[in-house]
Amino acid sequence: MERYGDITSATFDQTALPGPISIRLLRQTKPSPMGGDNDAFTTSIQLSRPVISIEIRIRDTAVADGLSLGQAGVLAIEIAATRNGQNGRSISITDAVLTGIEFQYEQSAPAVAKLTFTAEANEGNTDPFVAQEDQT
Repeated sequence: MERYGDITSATFDQTALPGPISIRLLRQTKPSPMGGDNDAFTTSIQLSRPVISIEIRIRDTAVADGLSLGQAGVLAIEIAATRNGQNGRSISITDAVLTGIEFQYEQSAPAVAKLTFTAEANEGNTDPFVAQEDQT
């Protein structure tokens, strides 16, 4: 199992998202059980269309204030390796749509902005998610 280190950078629609704290990426689909009227049990499973959801927490609330709900663009994330000789990871989500901006202000703690995205495909059969090991 690969292990990765710190999030080195995150950008959305050519805007840097400074101070990334965490990134949560969910790729999922829902099962839809099928069967005939005379079948006591499910005889096939069909899947709904896949959905990609991304949540990024950043320390820079001013950048989050400058973004607009519904804004779409490429979301690029770079993650470092944890030890020498191990490759990092690059994640790219084309056509990510900003669906939520949430601010968290806690007493005696830095403010945090939570940005939520949903990816869409510009063509129905093109996966907007690409992840690869860095070869540096």
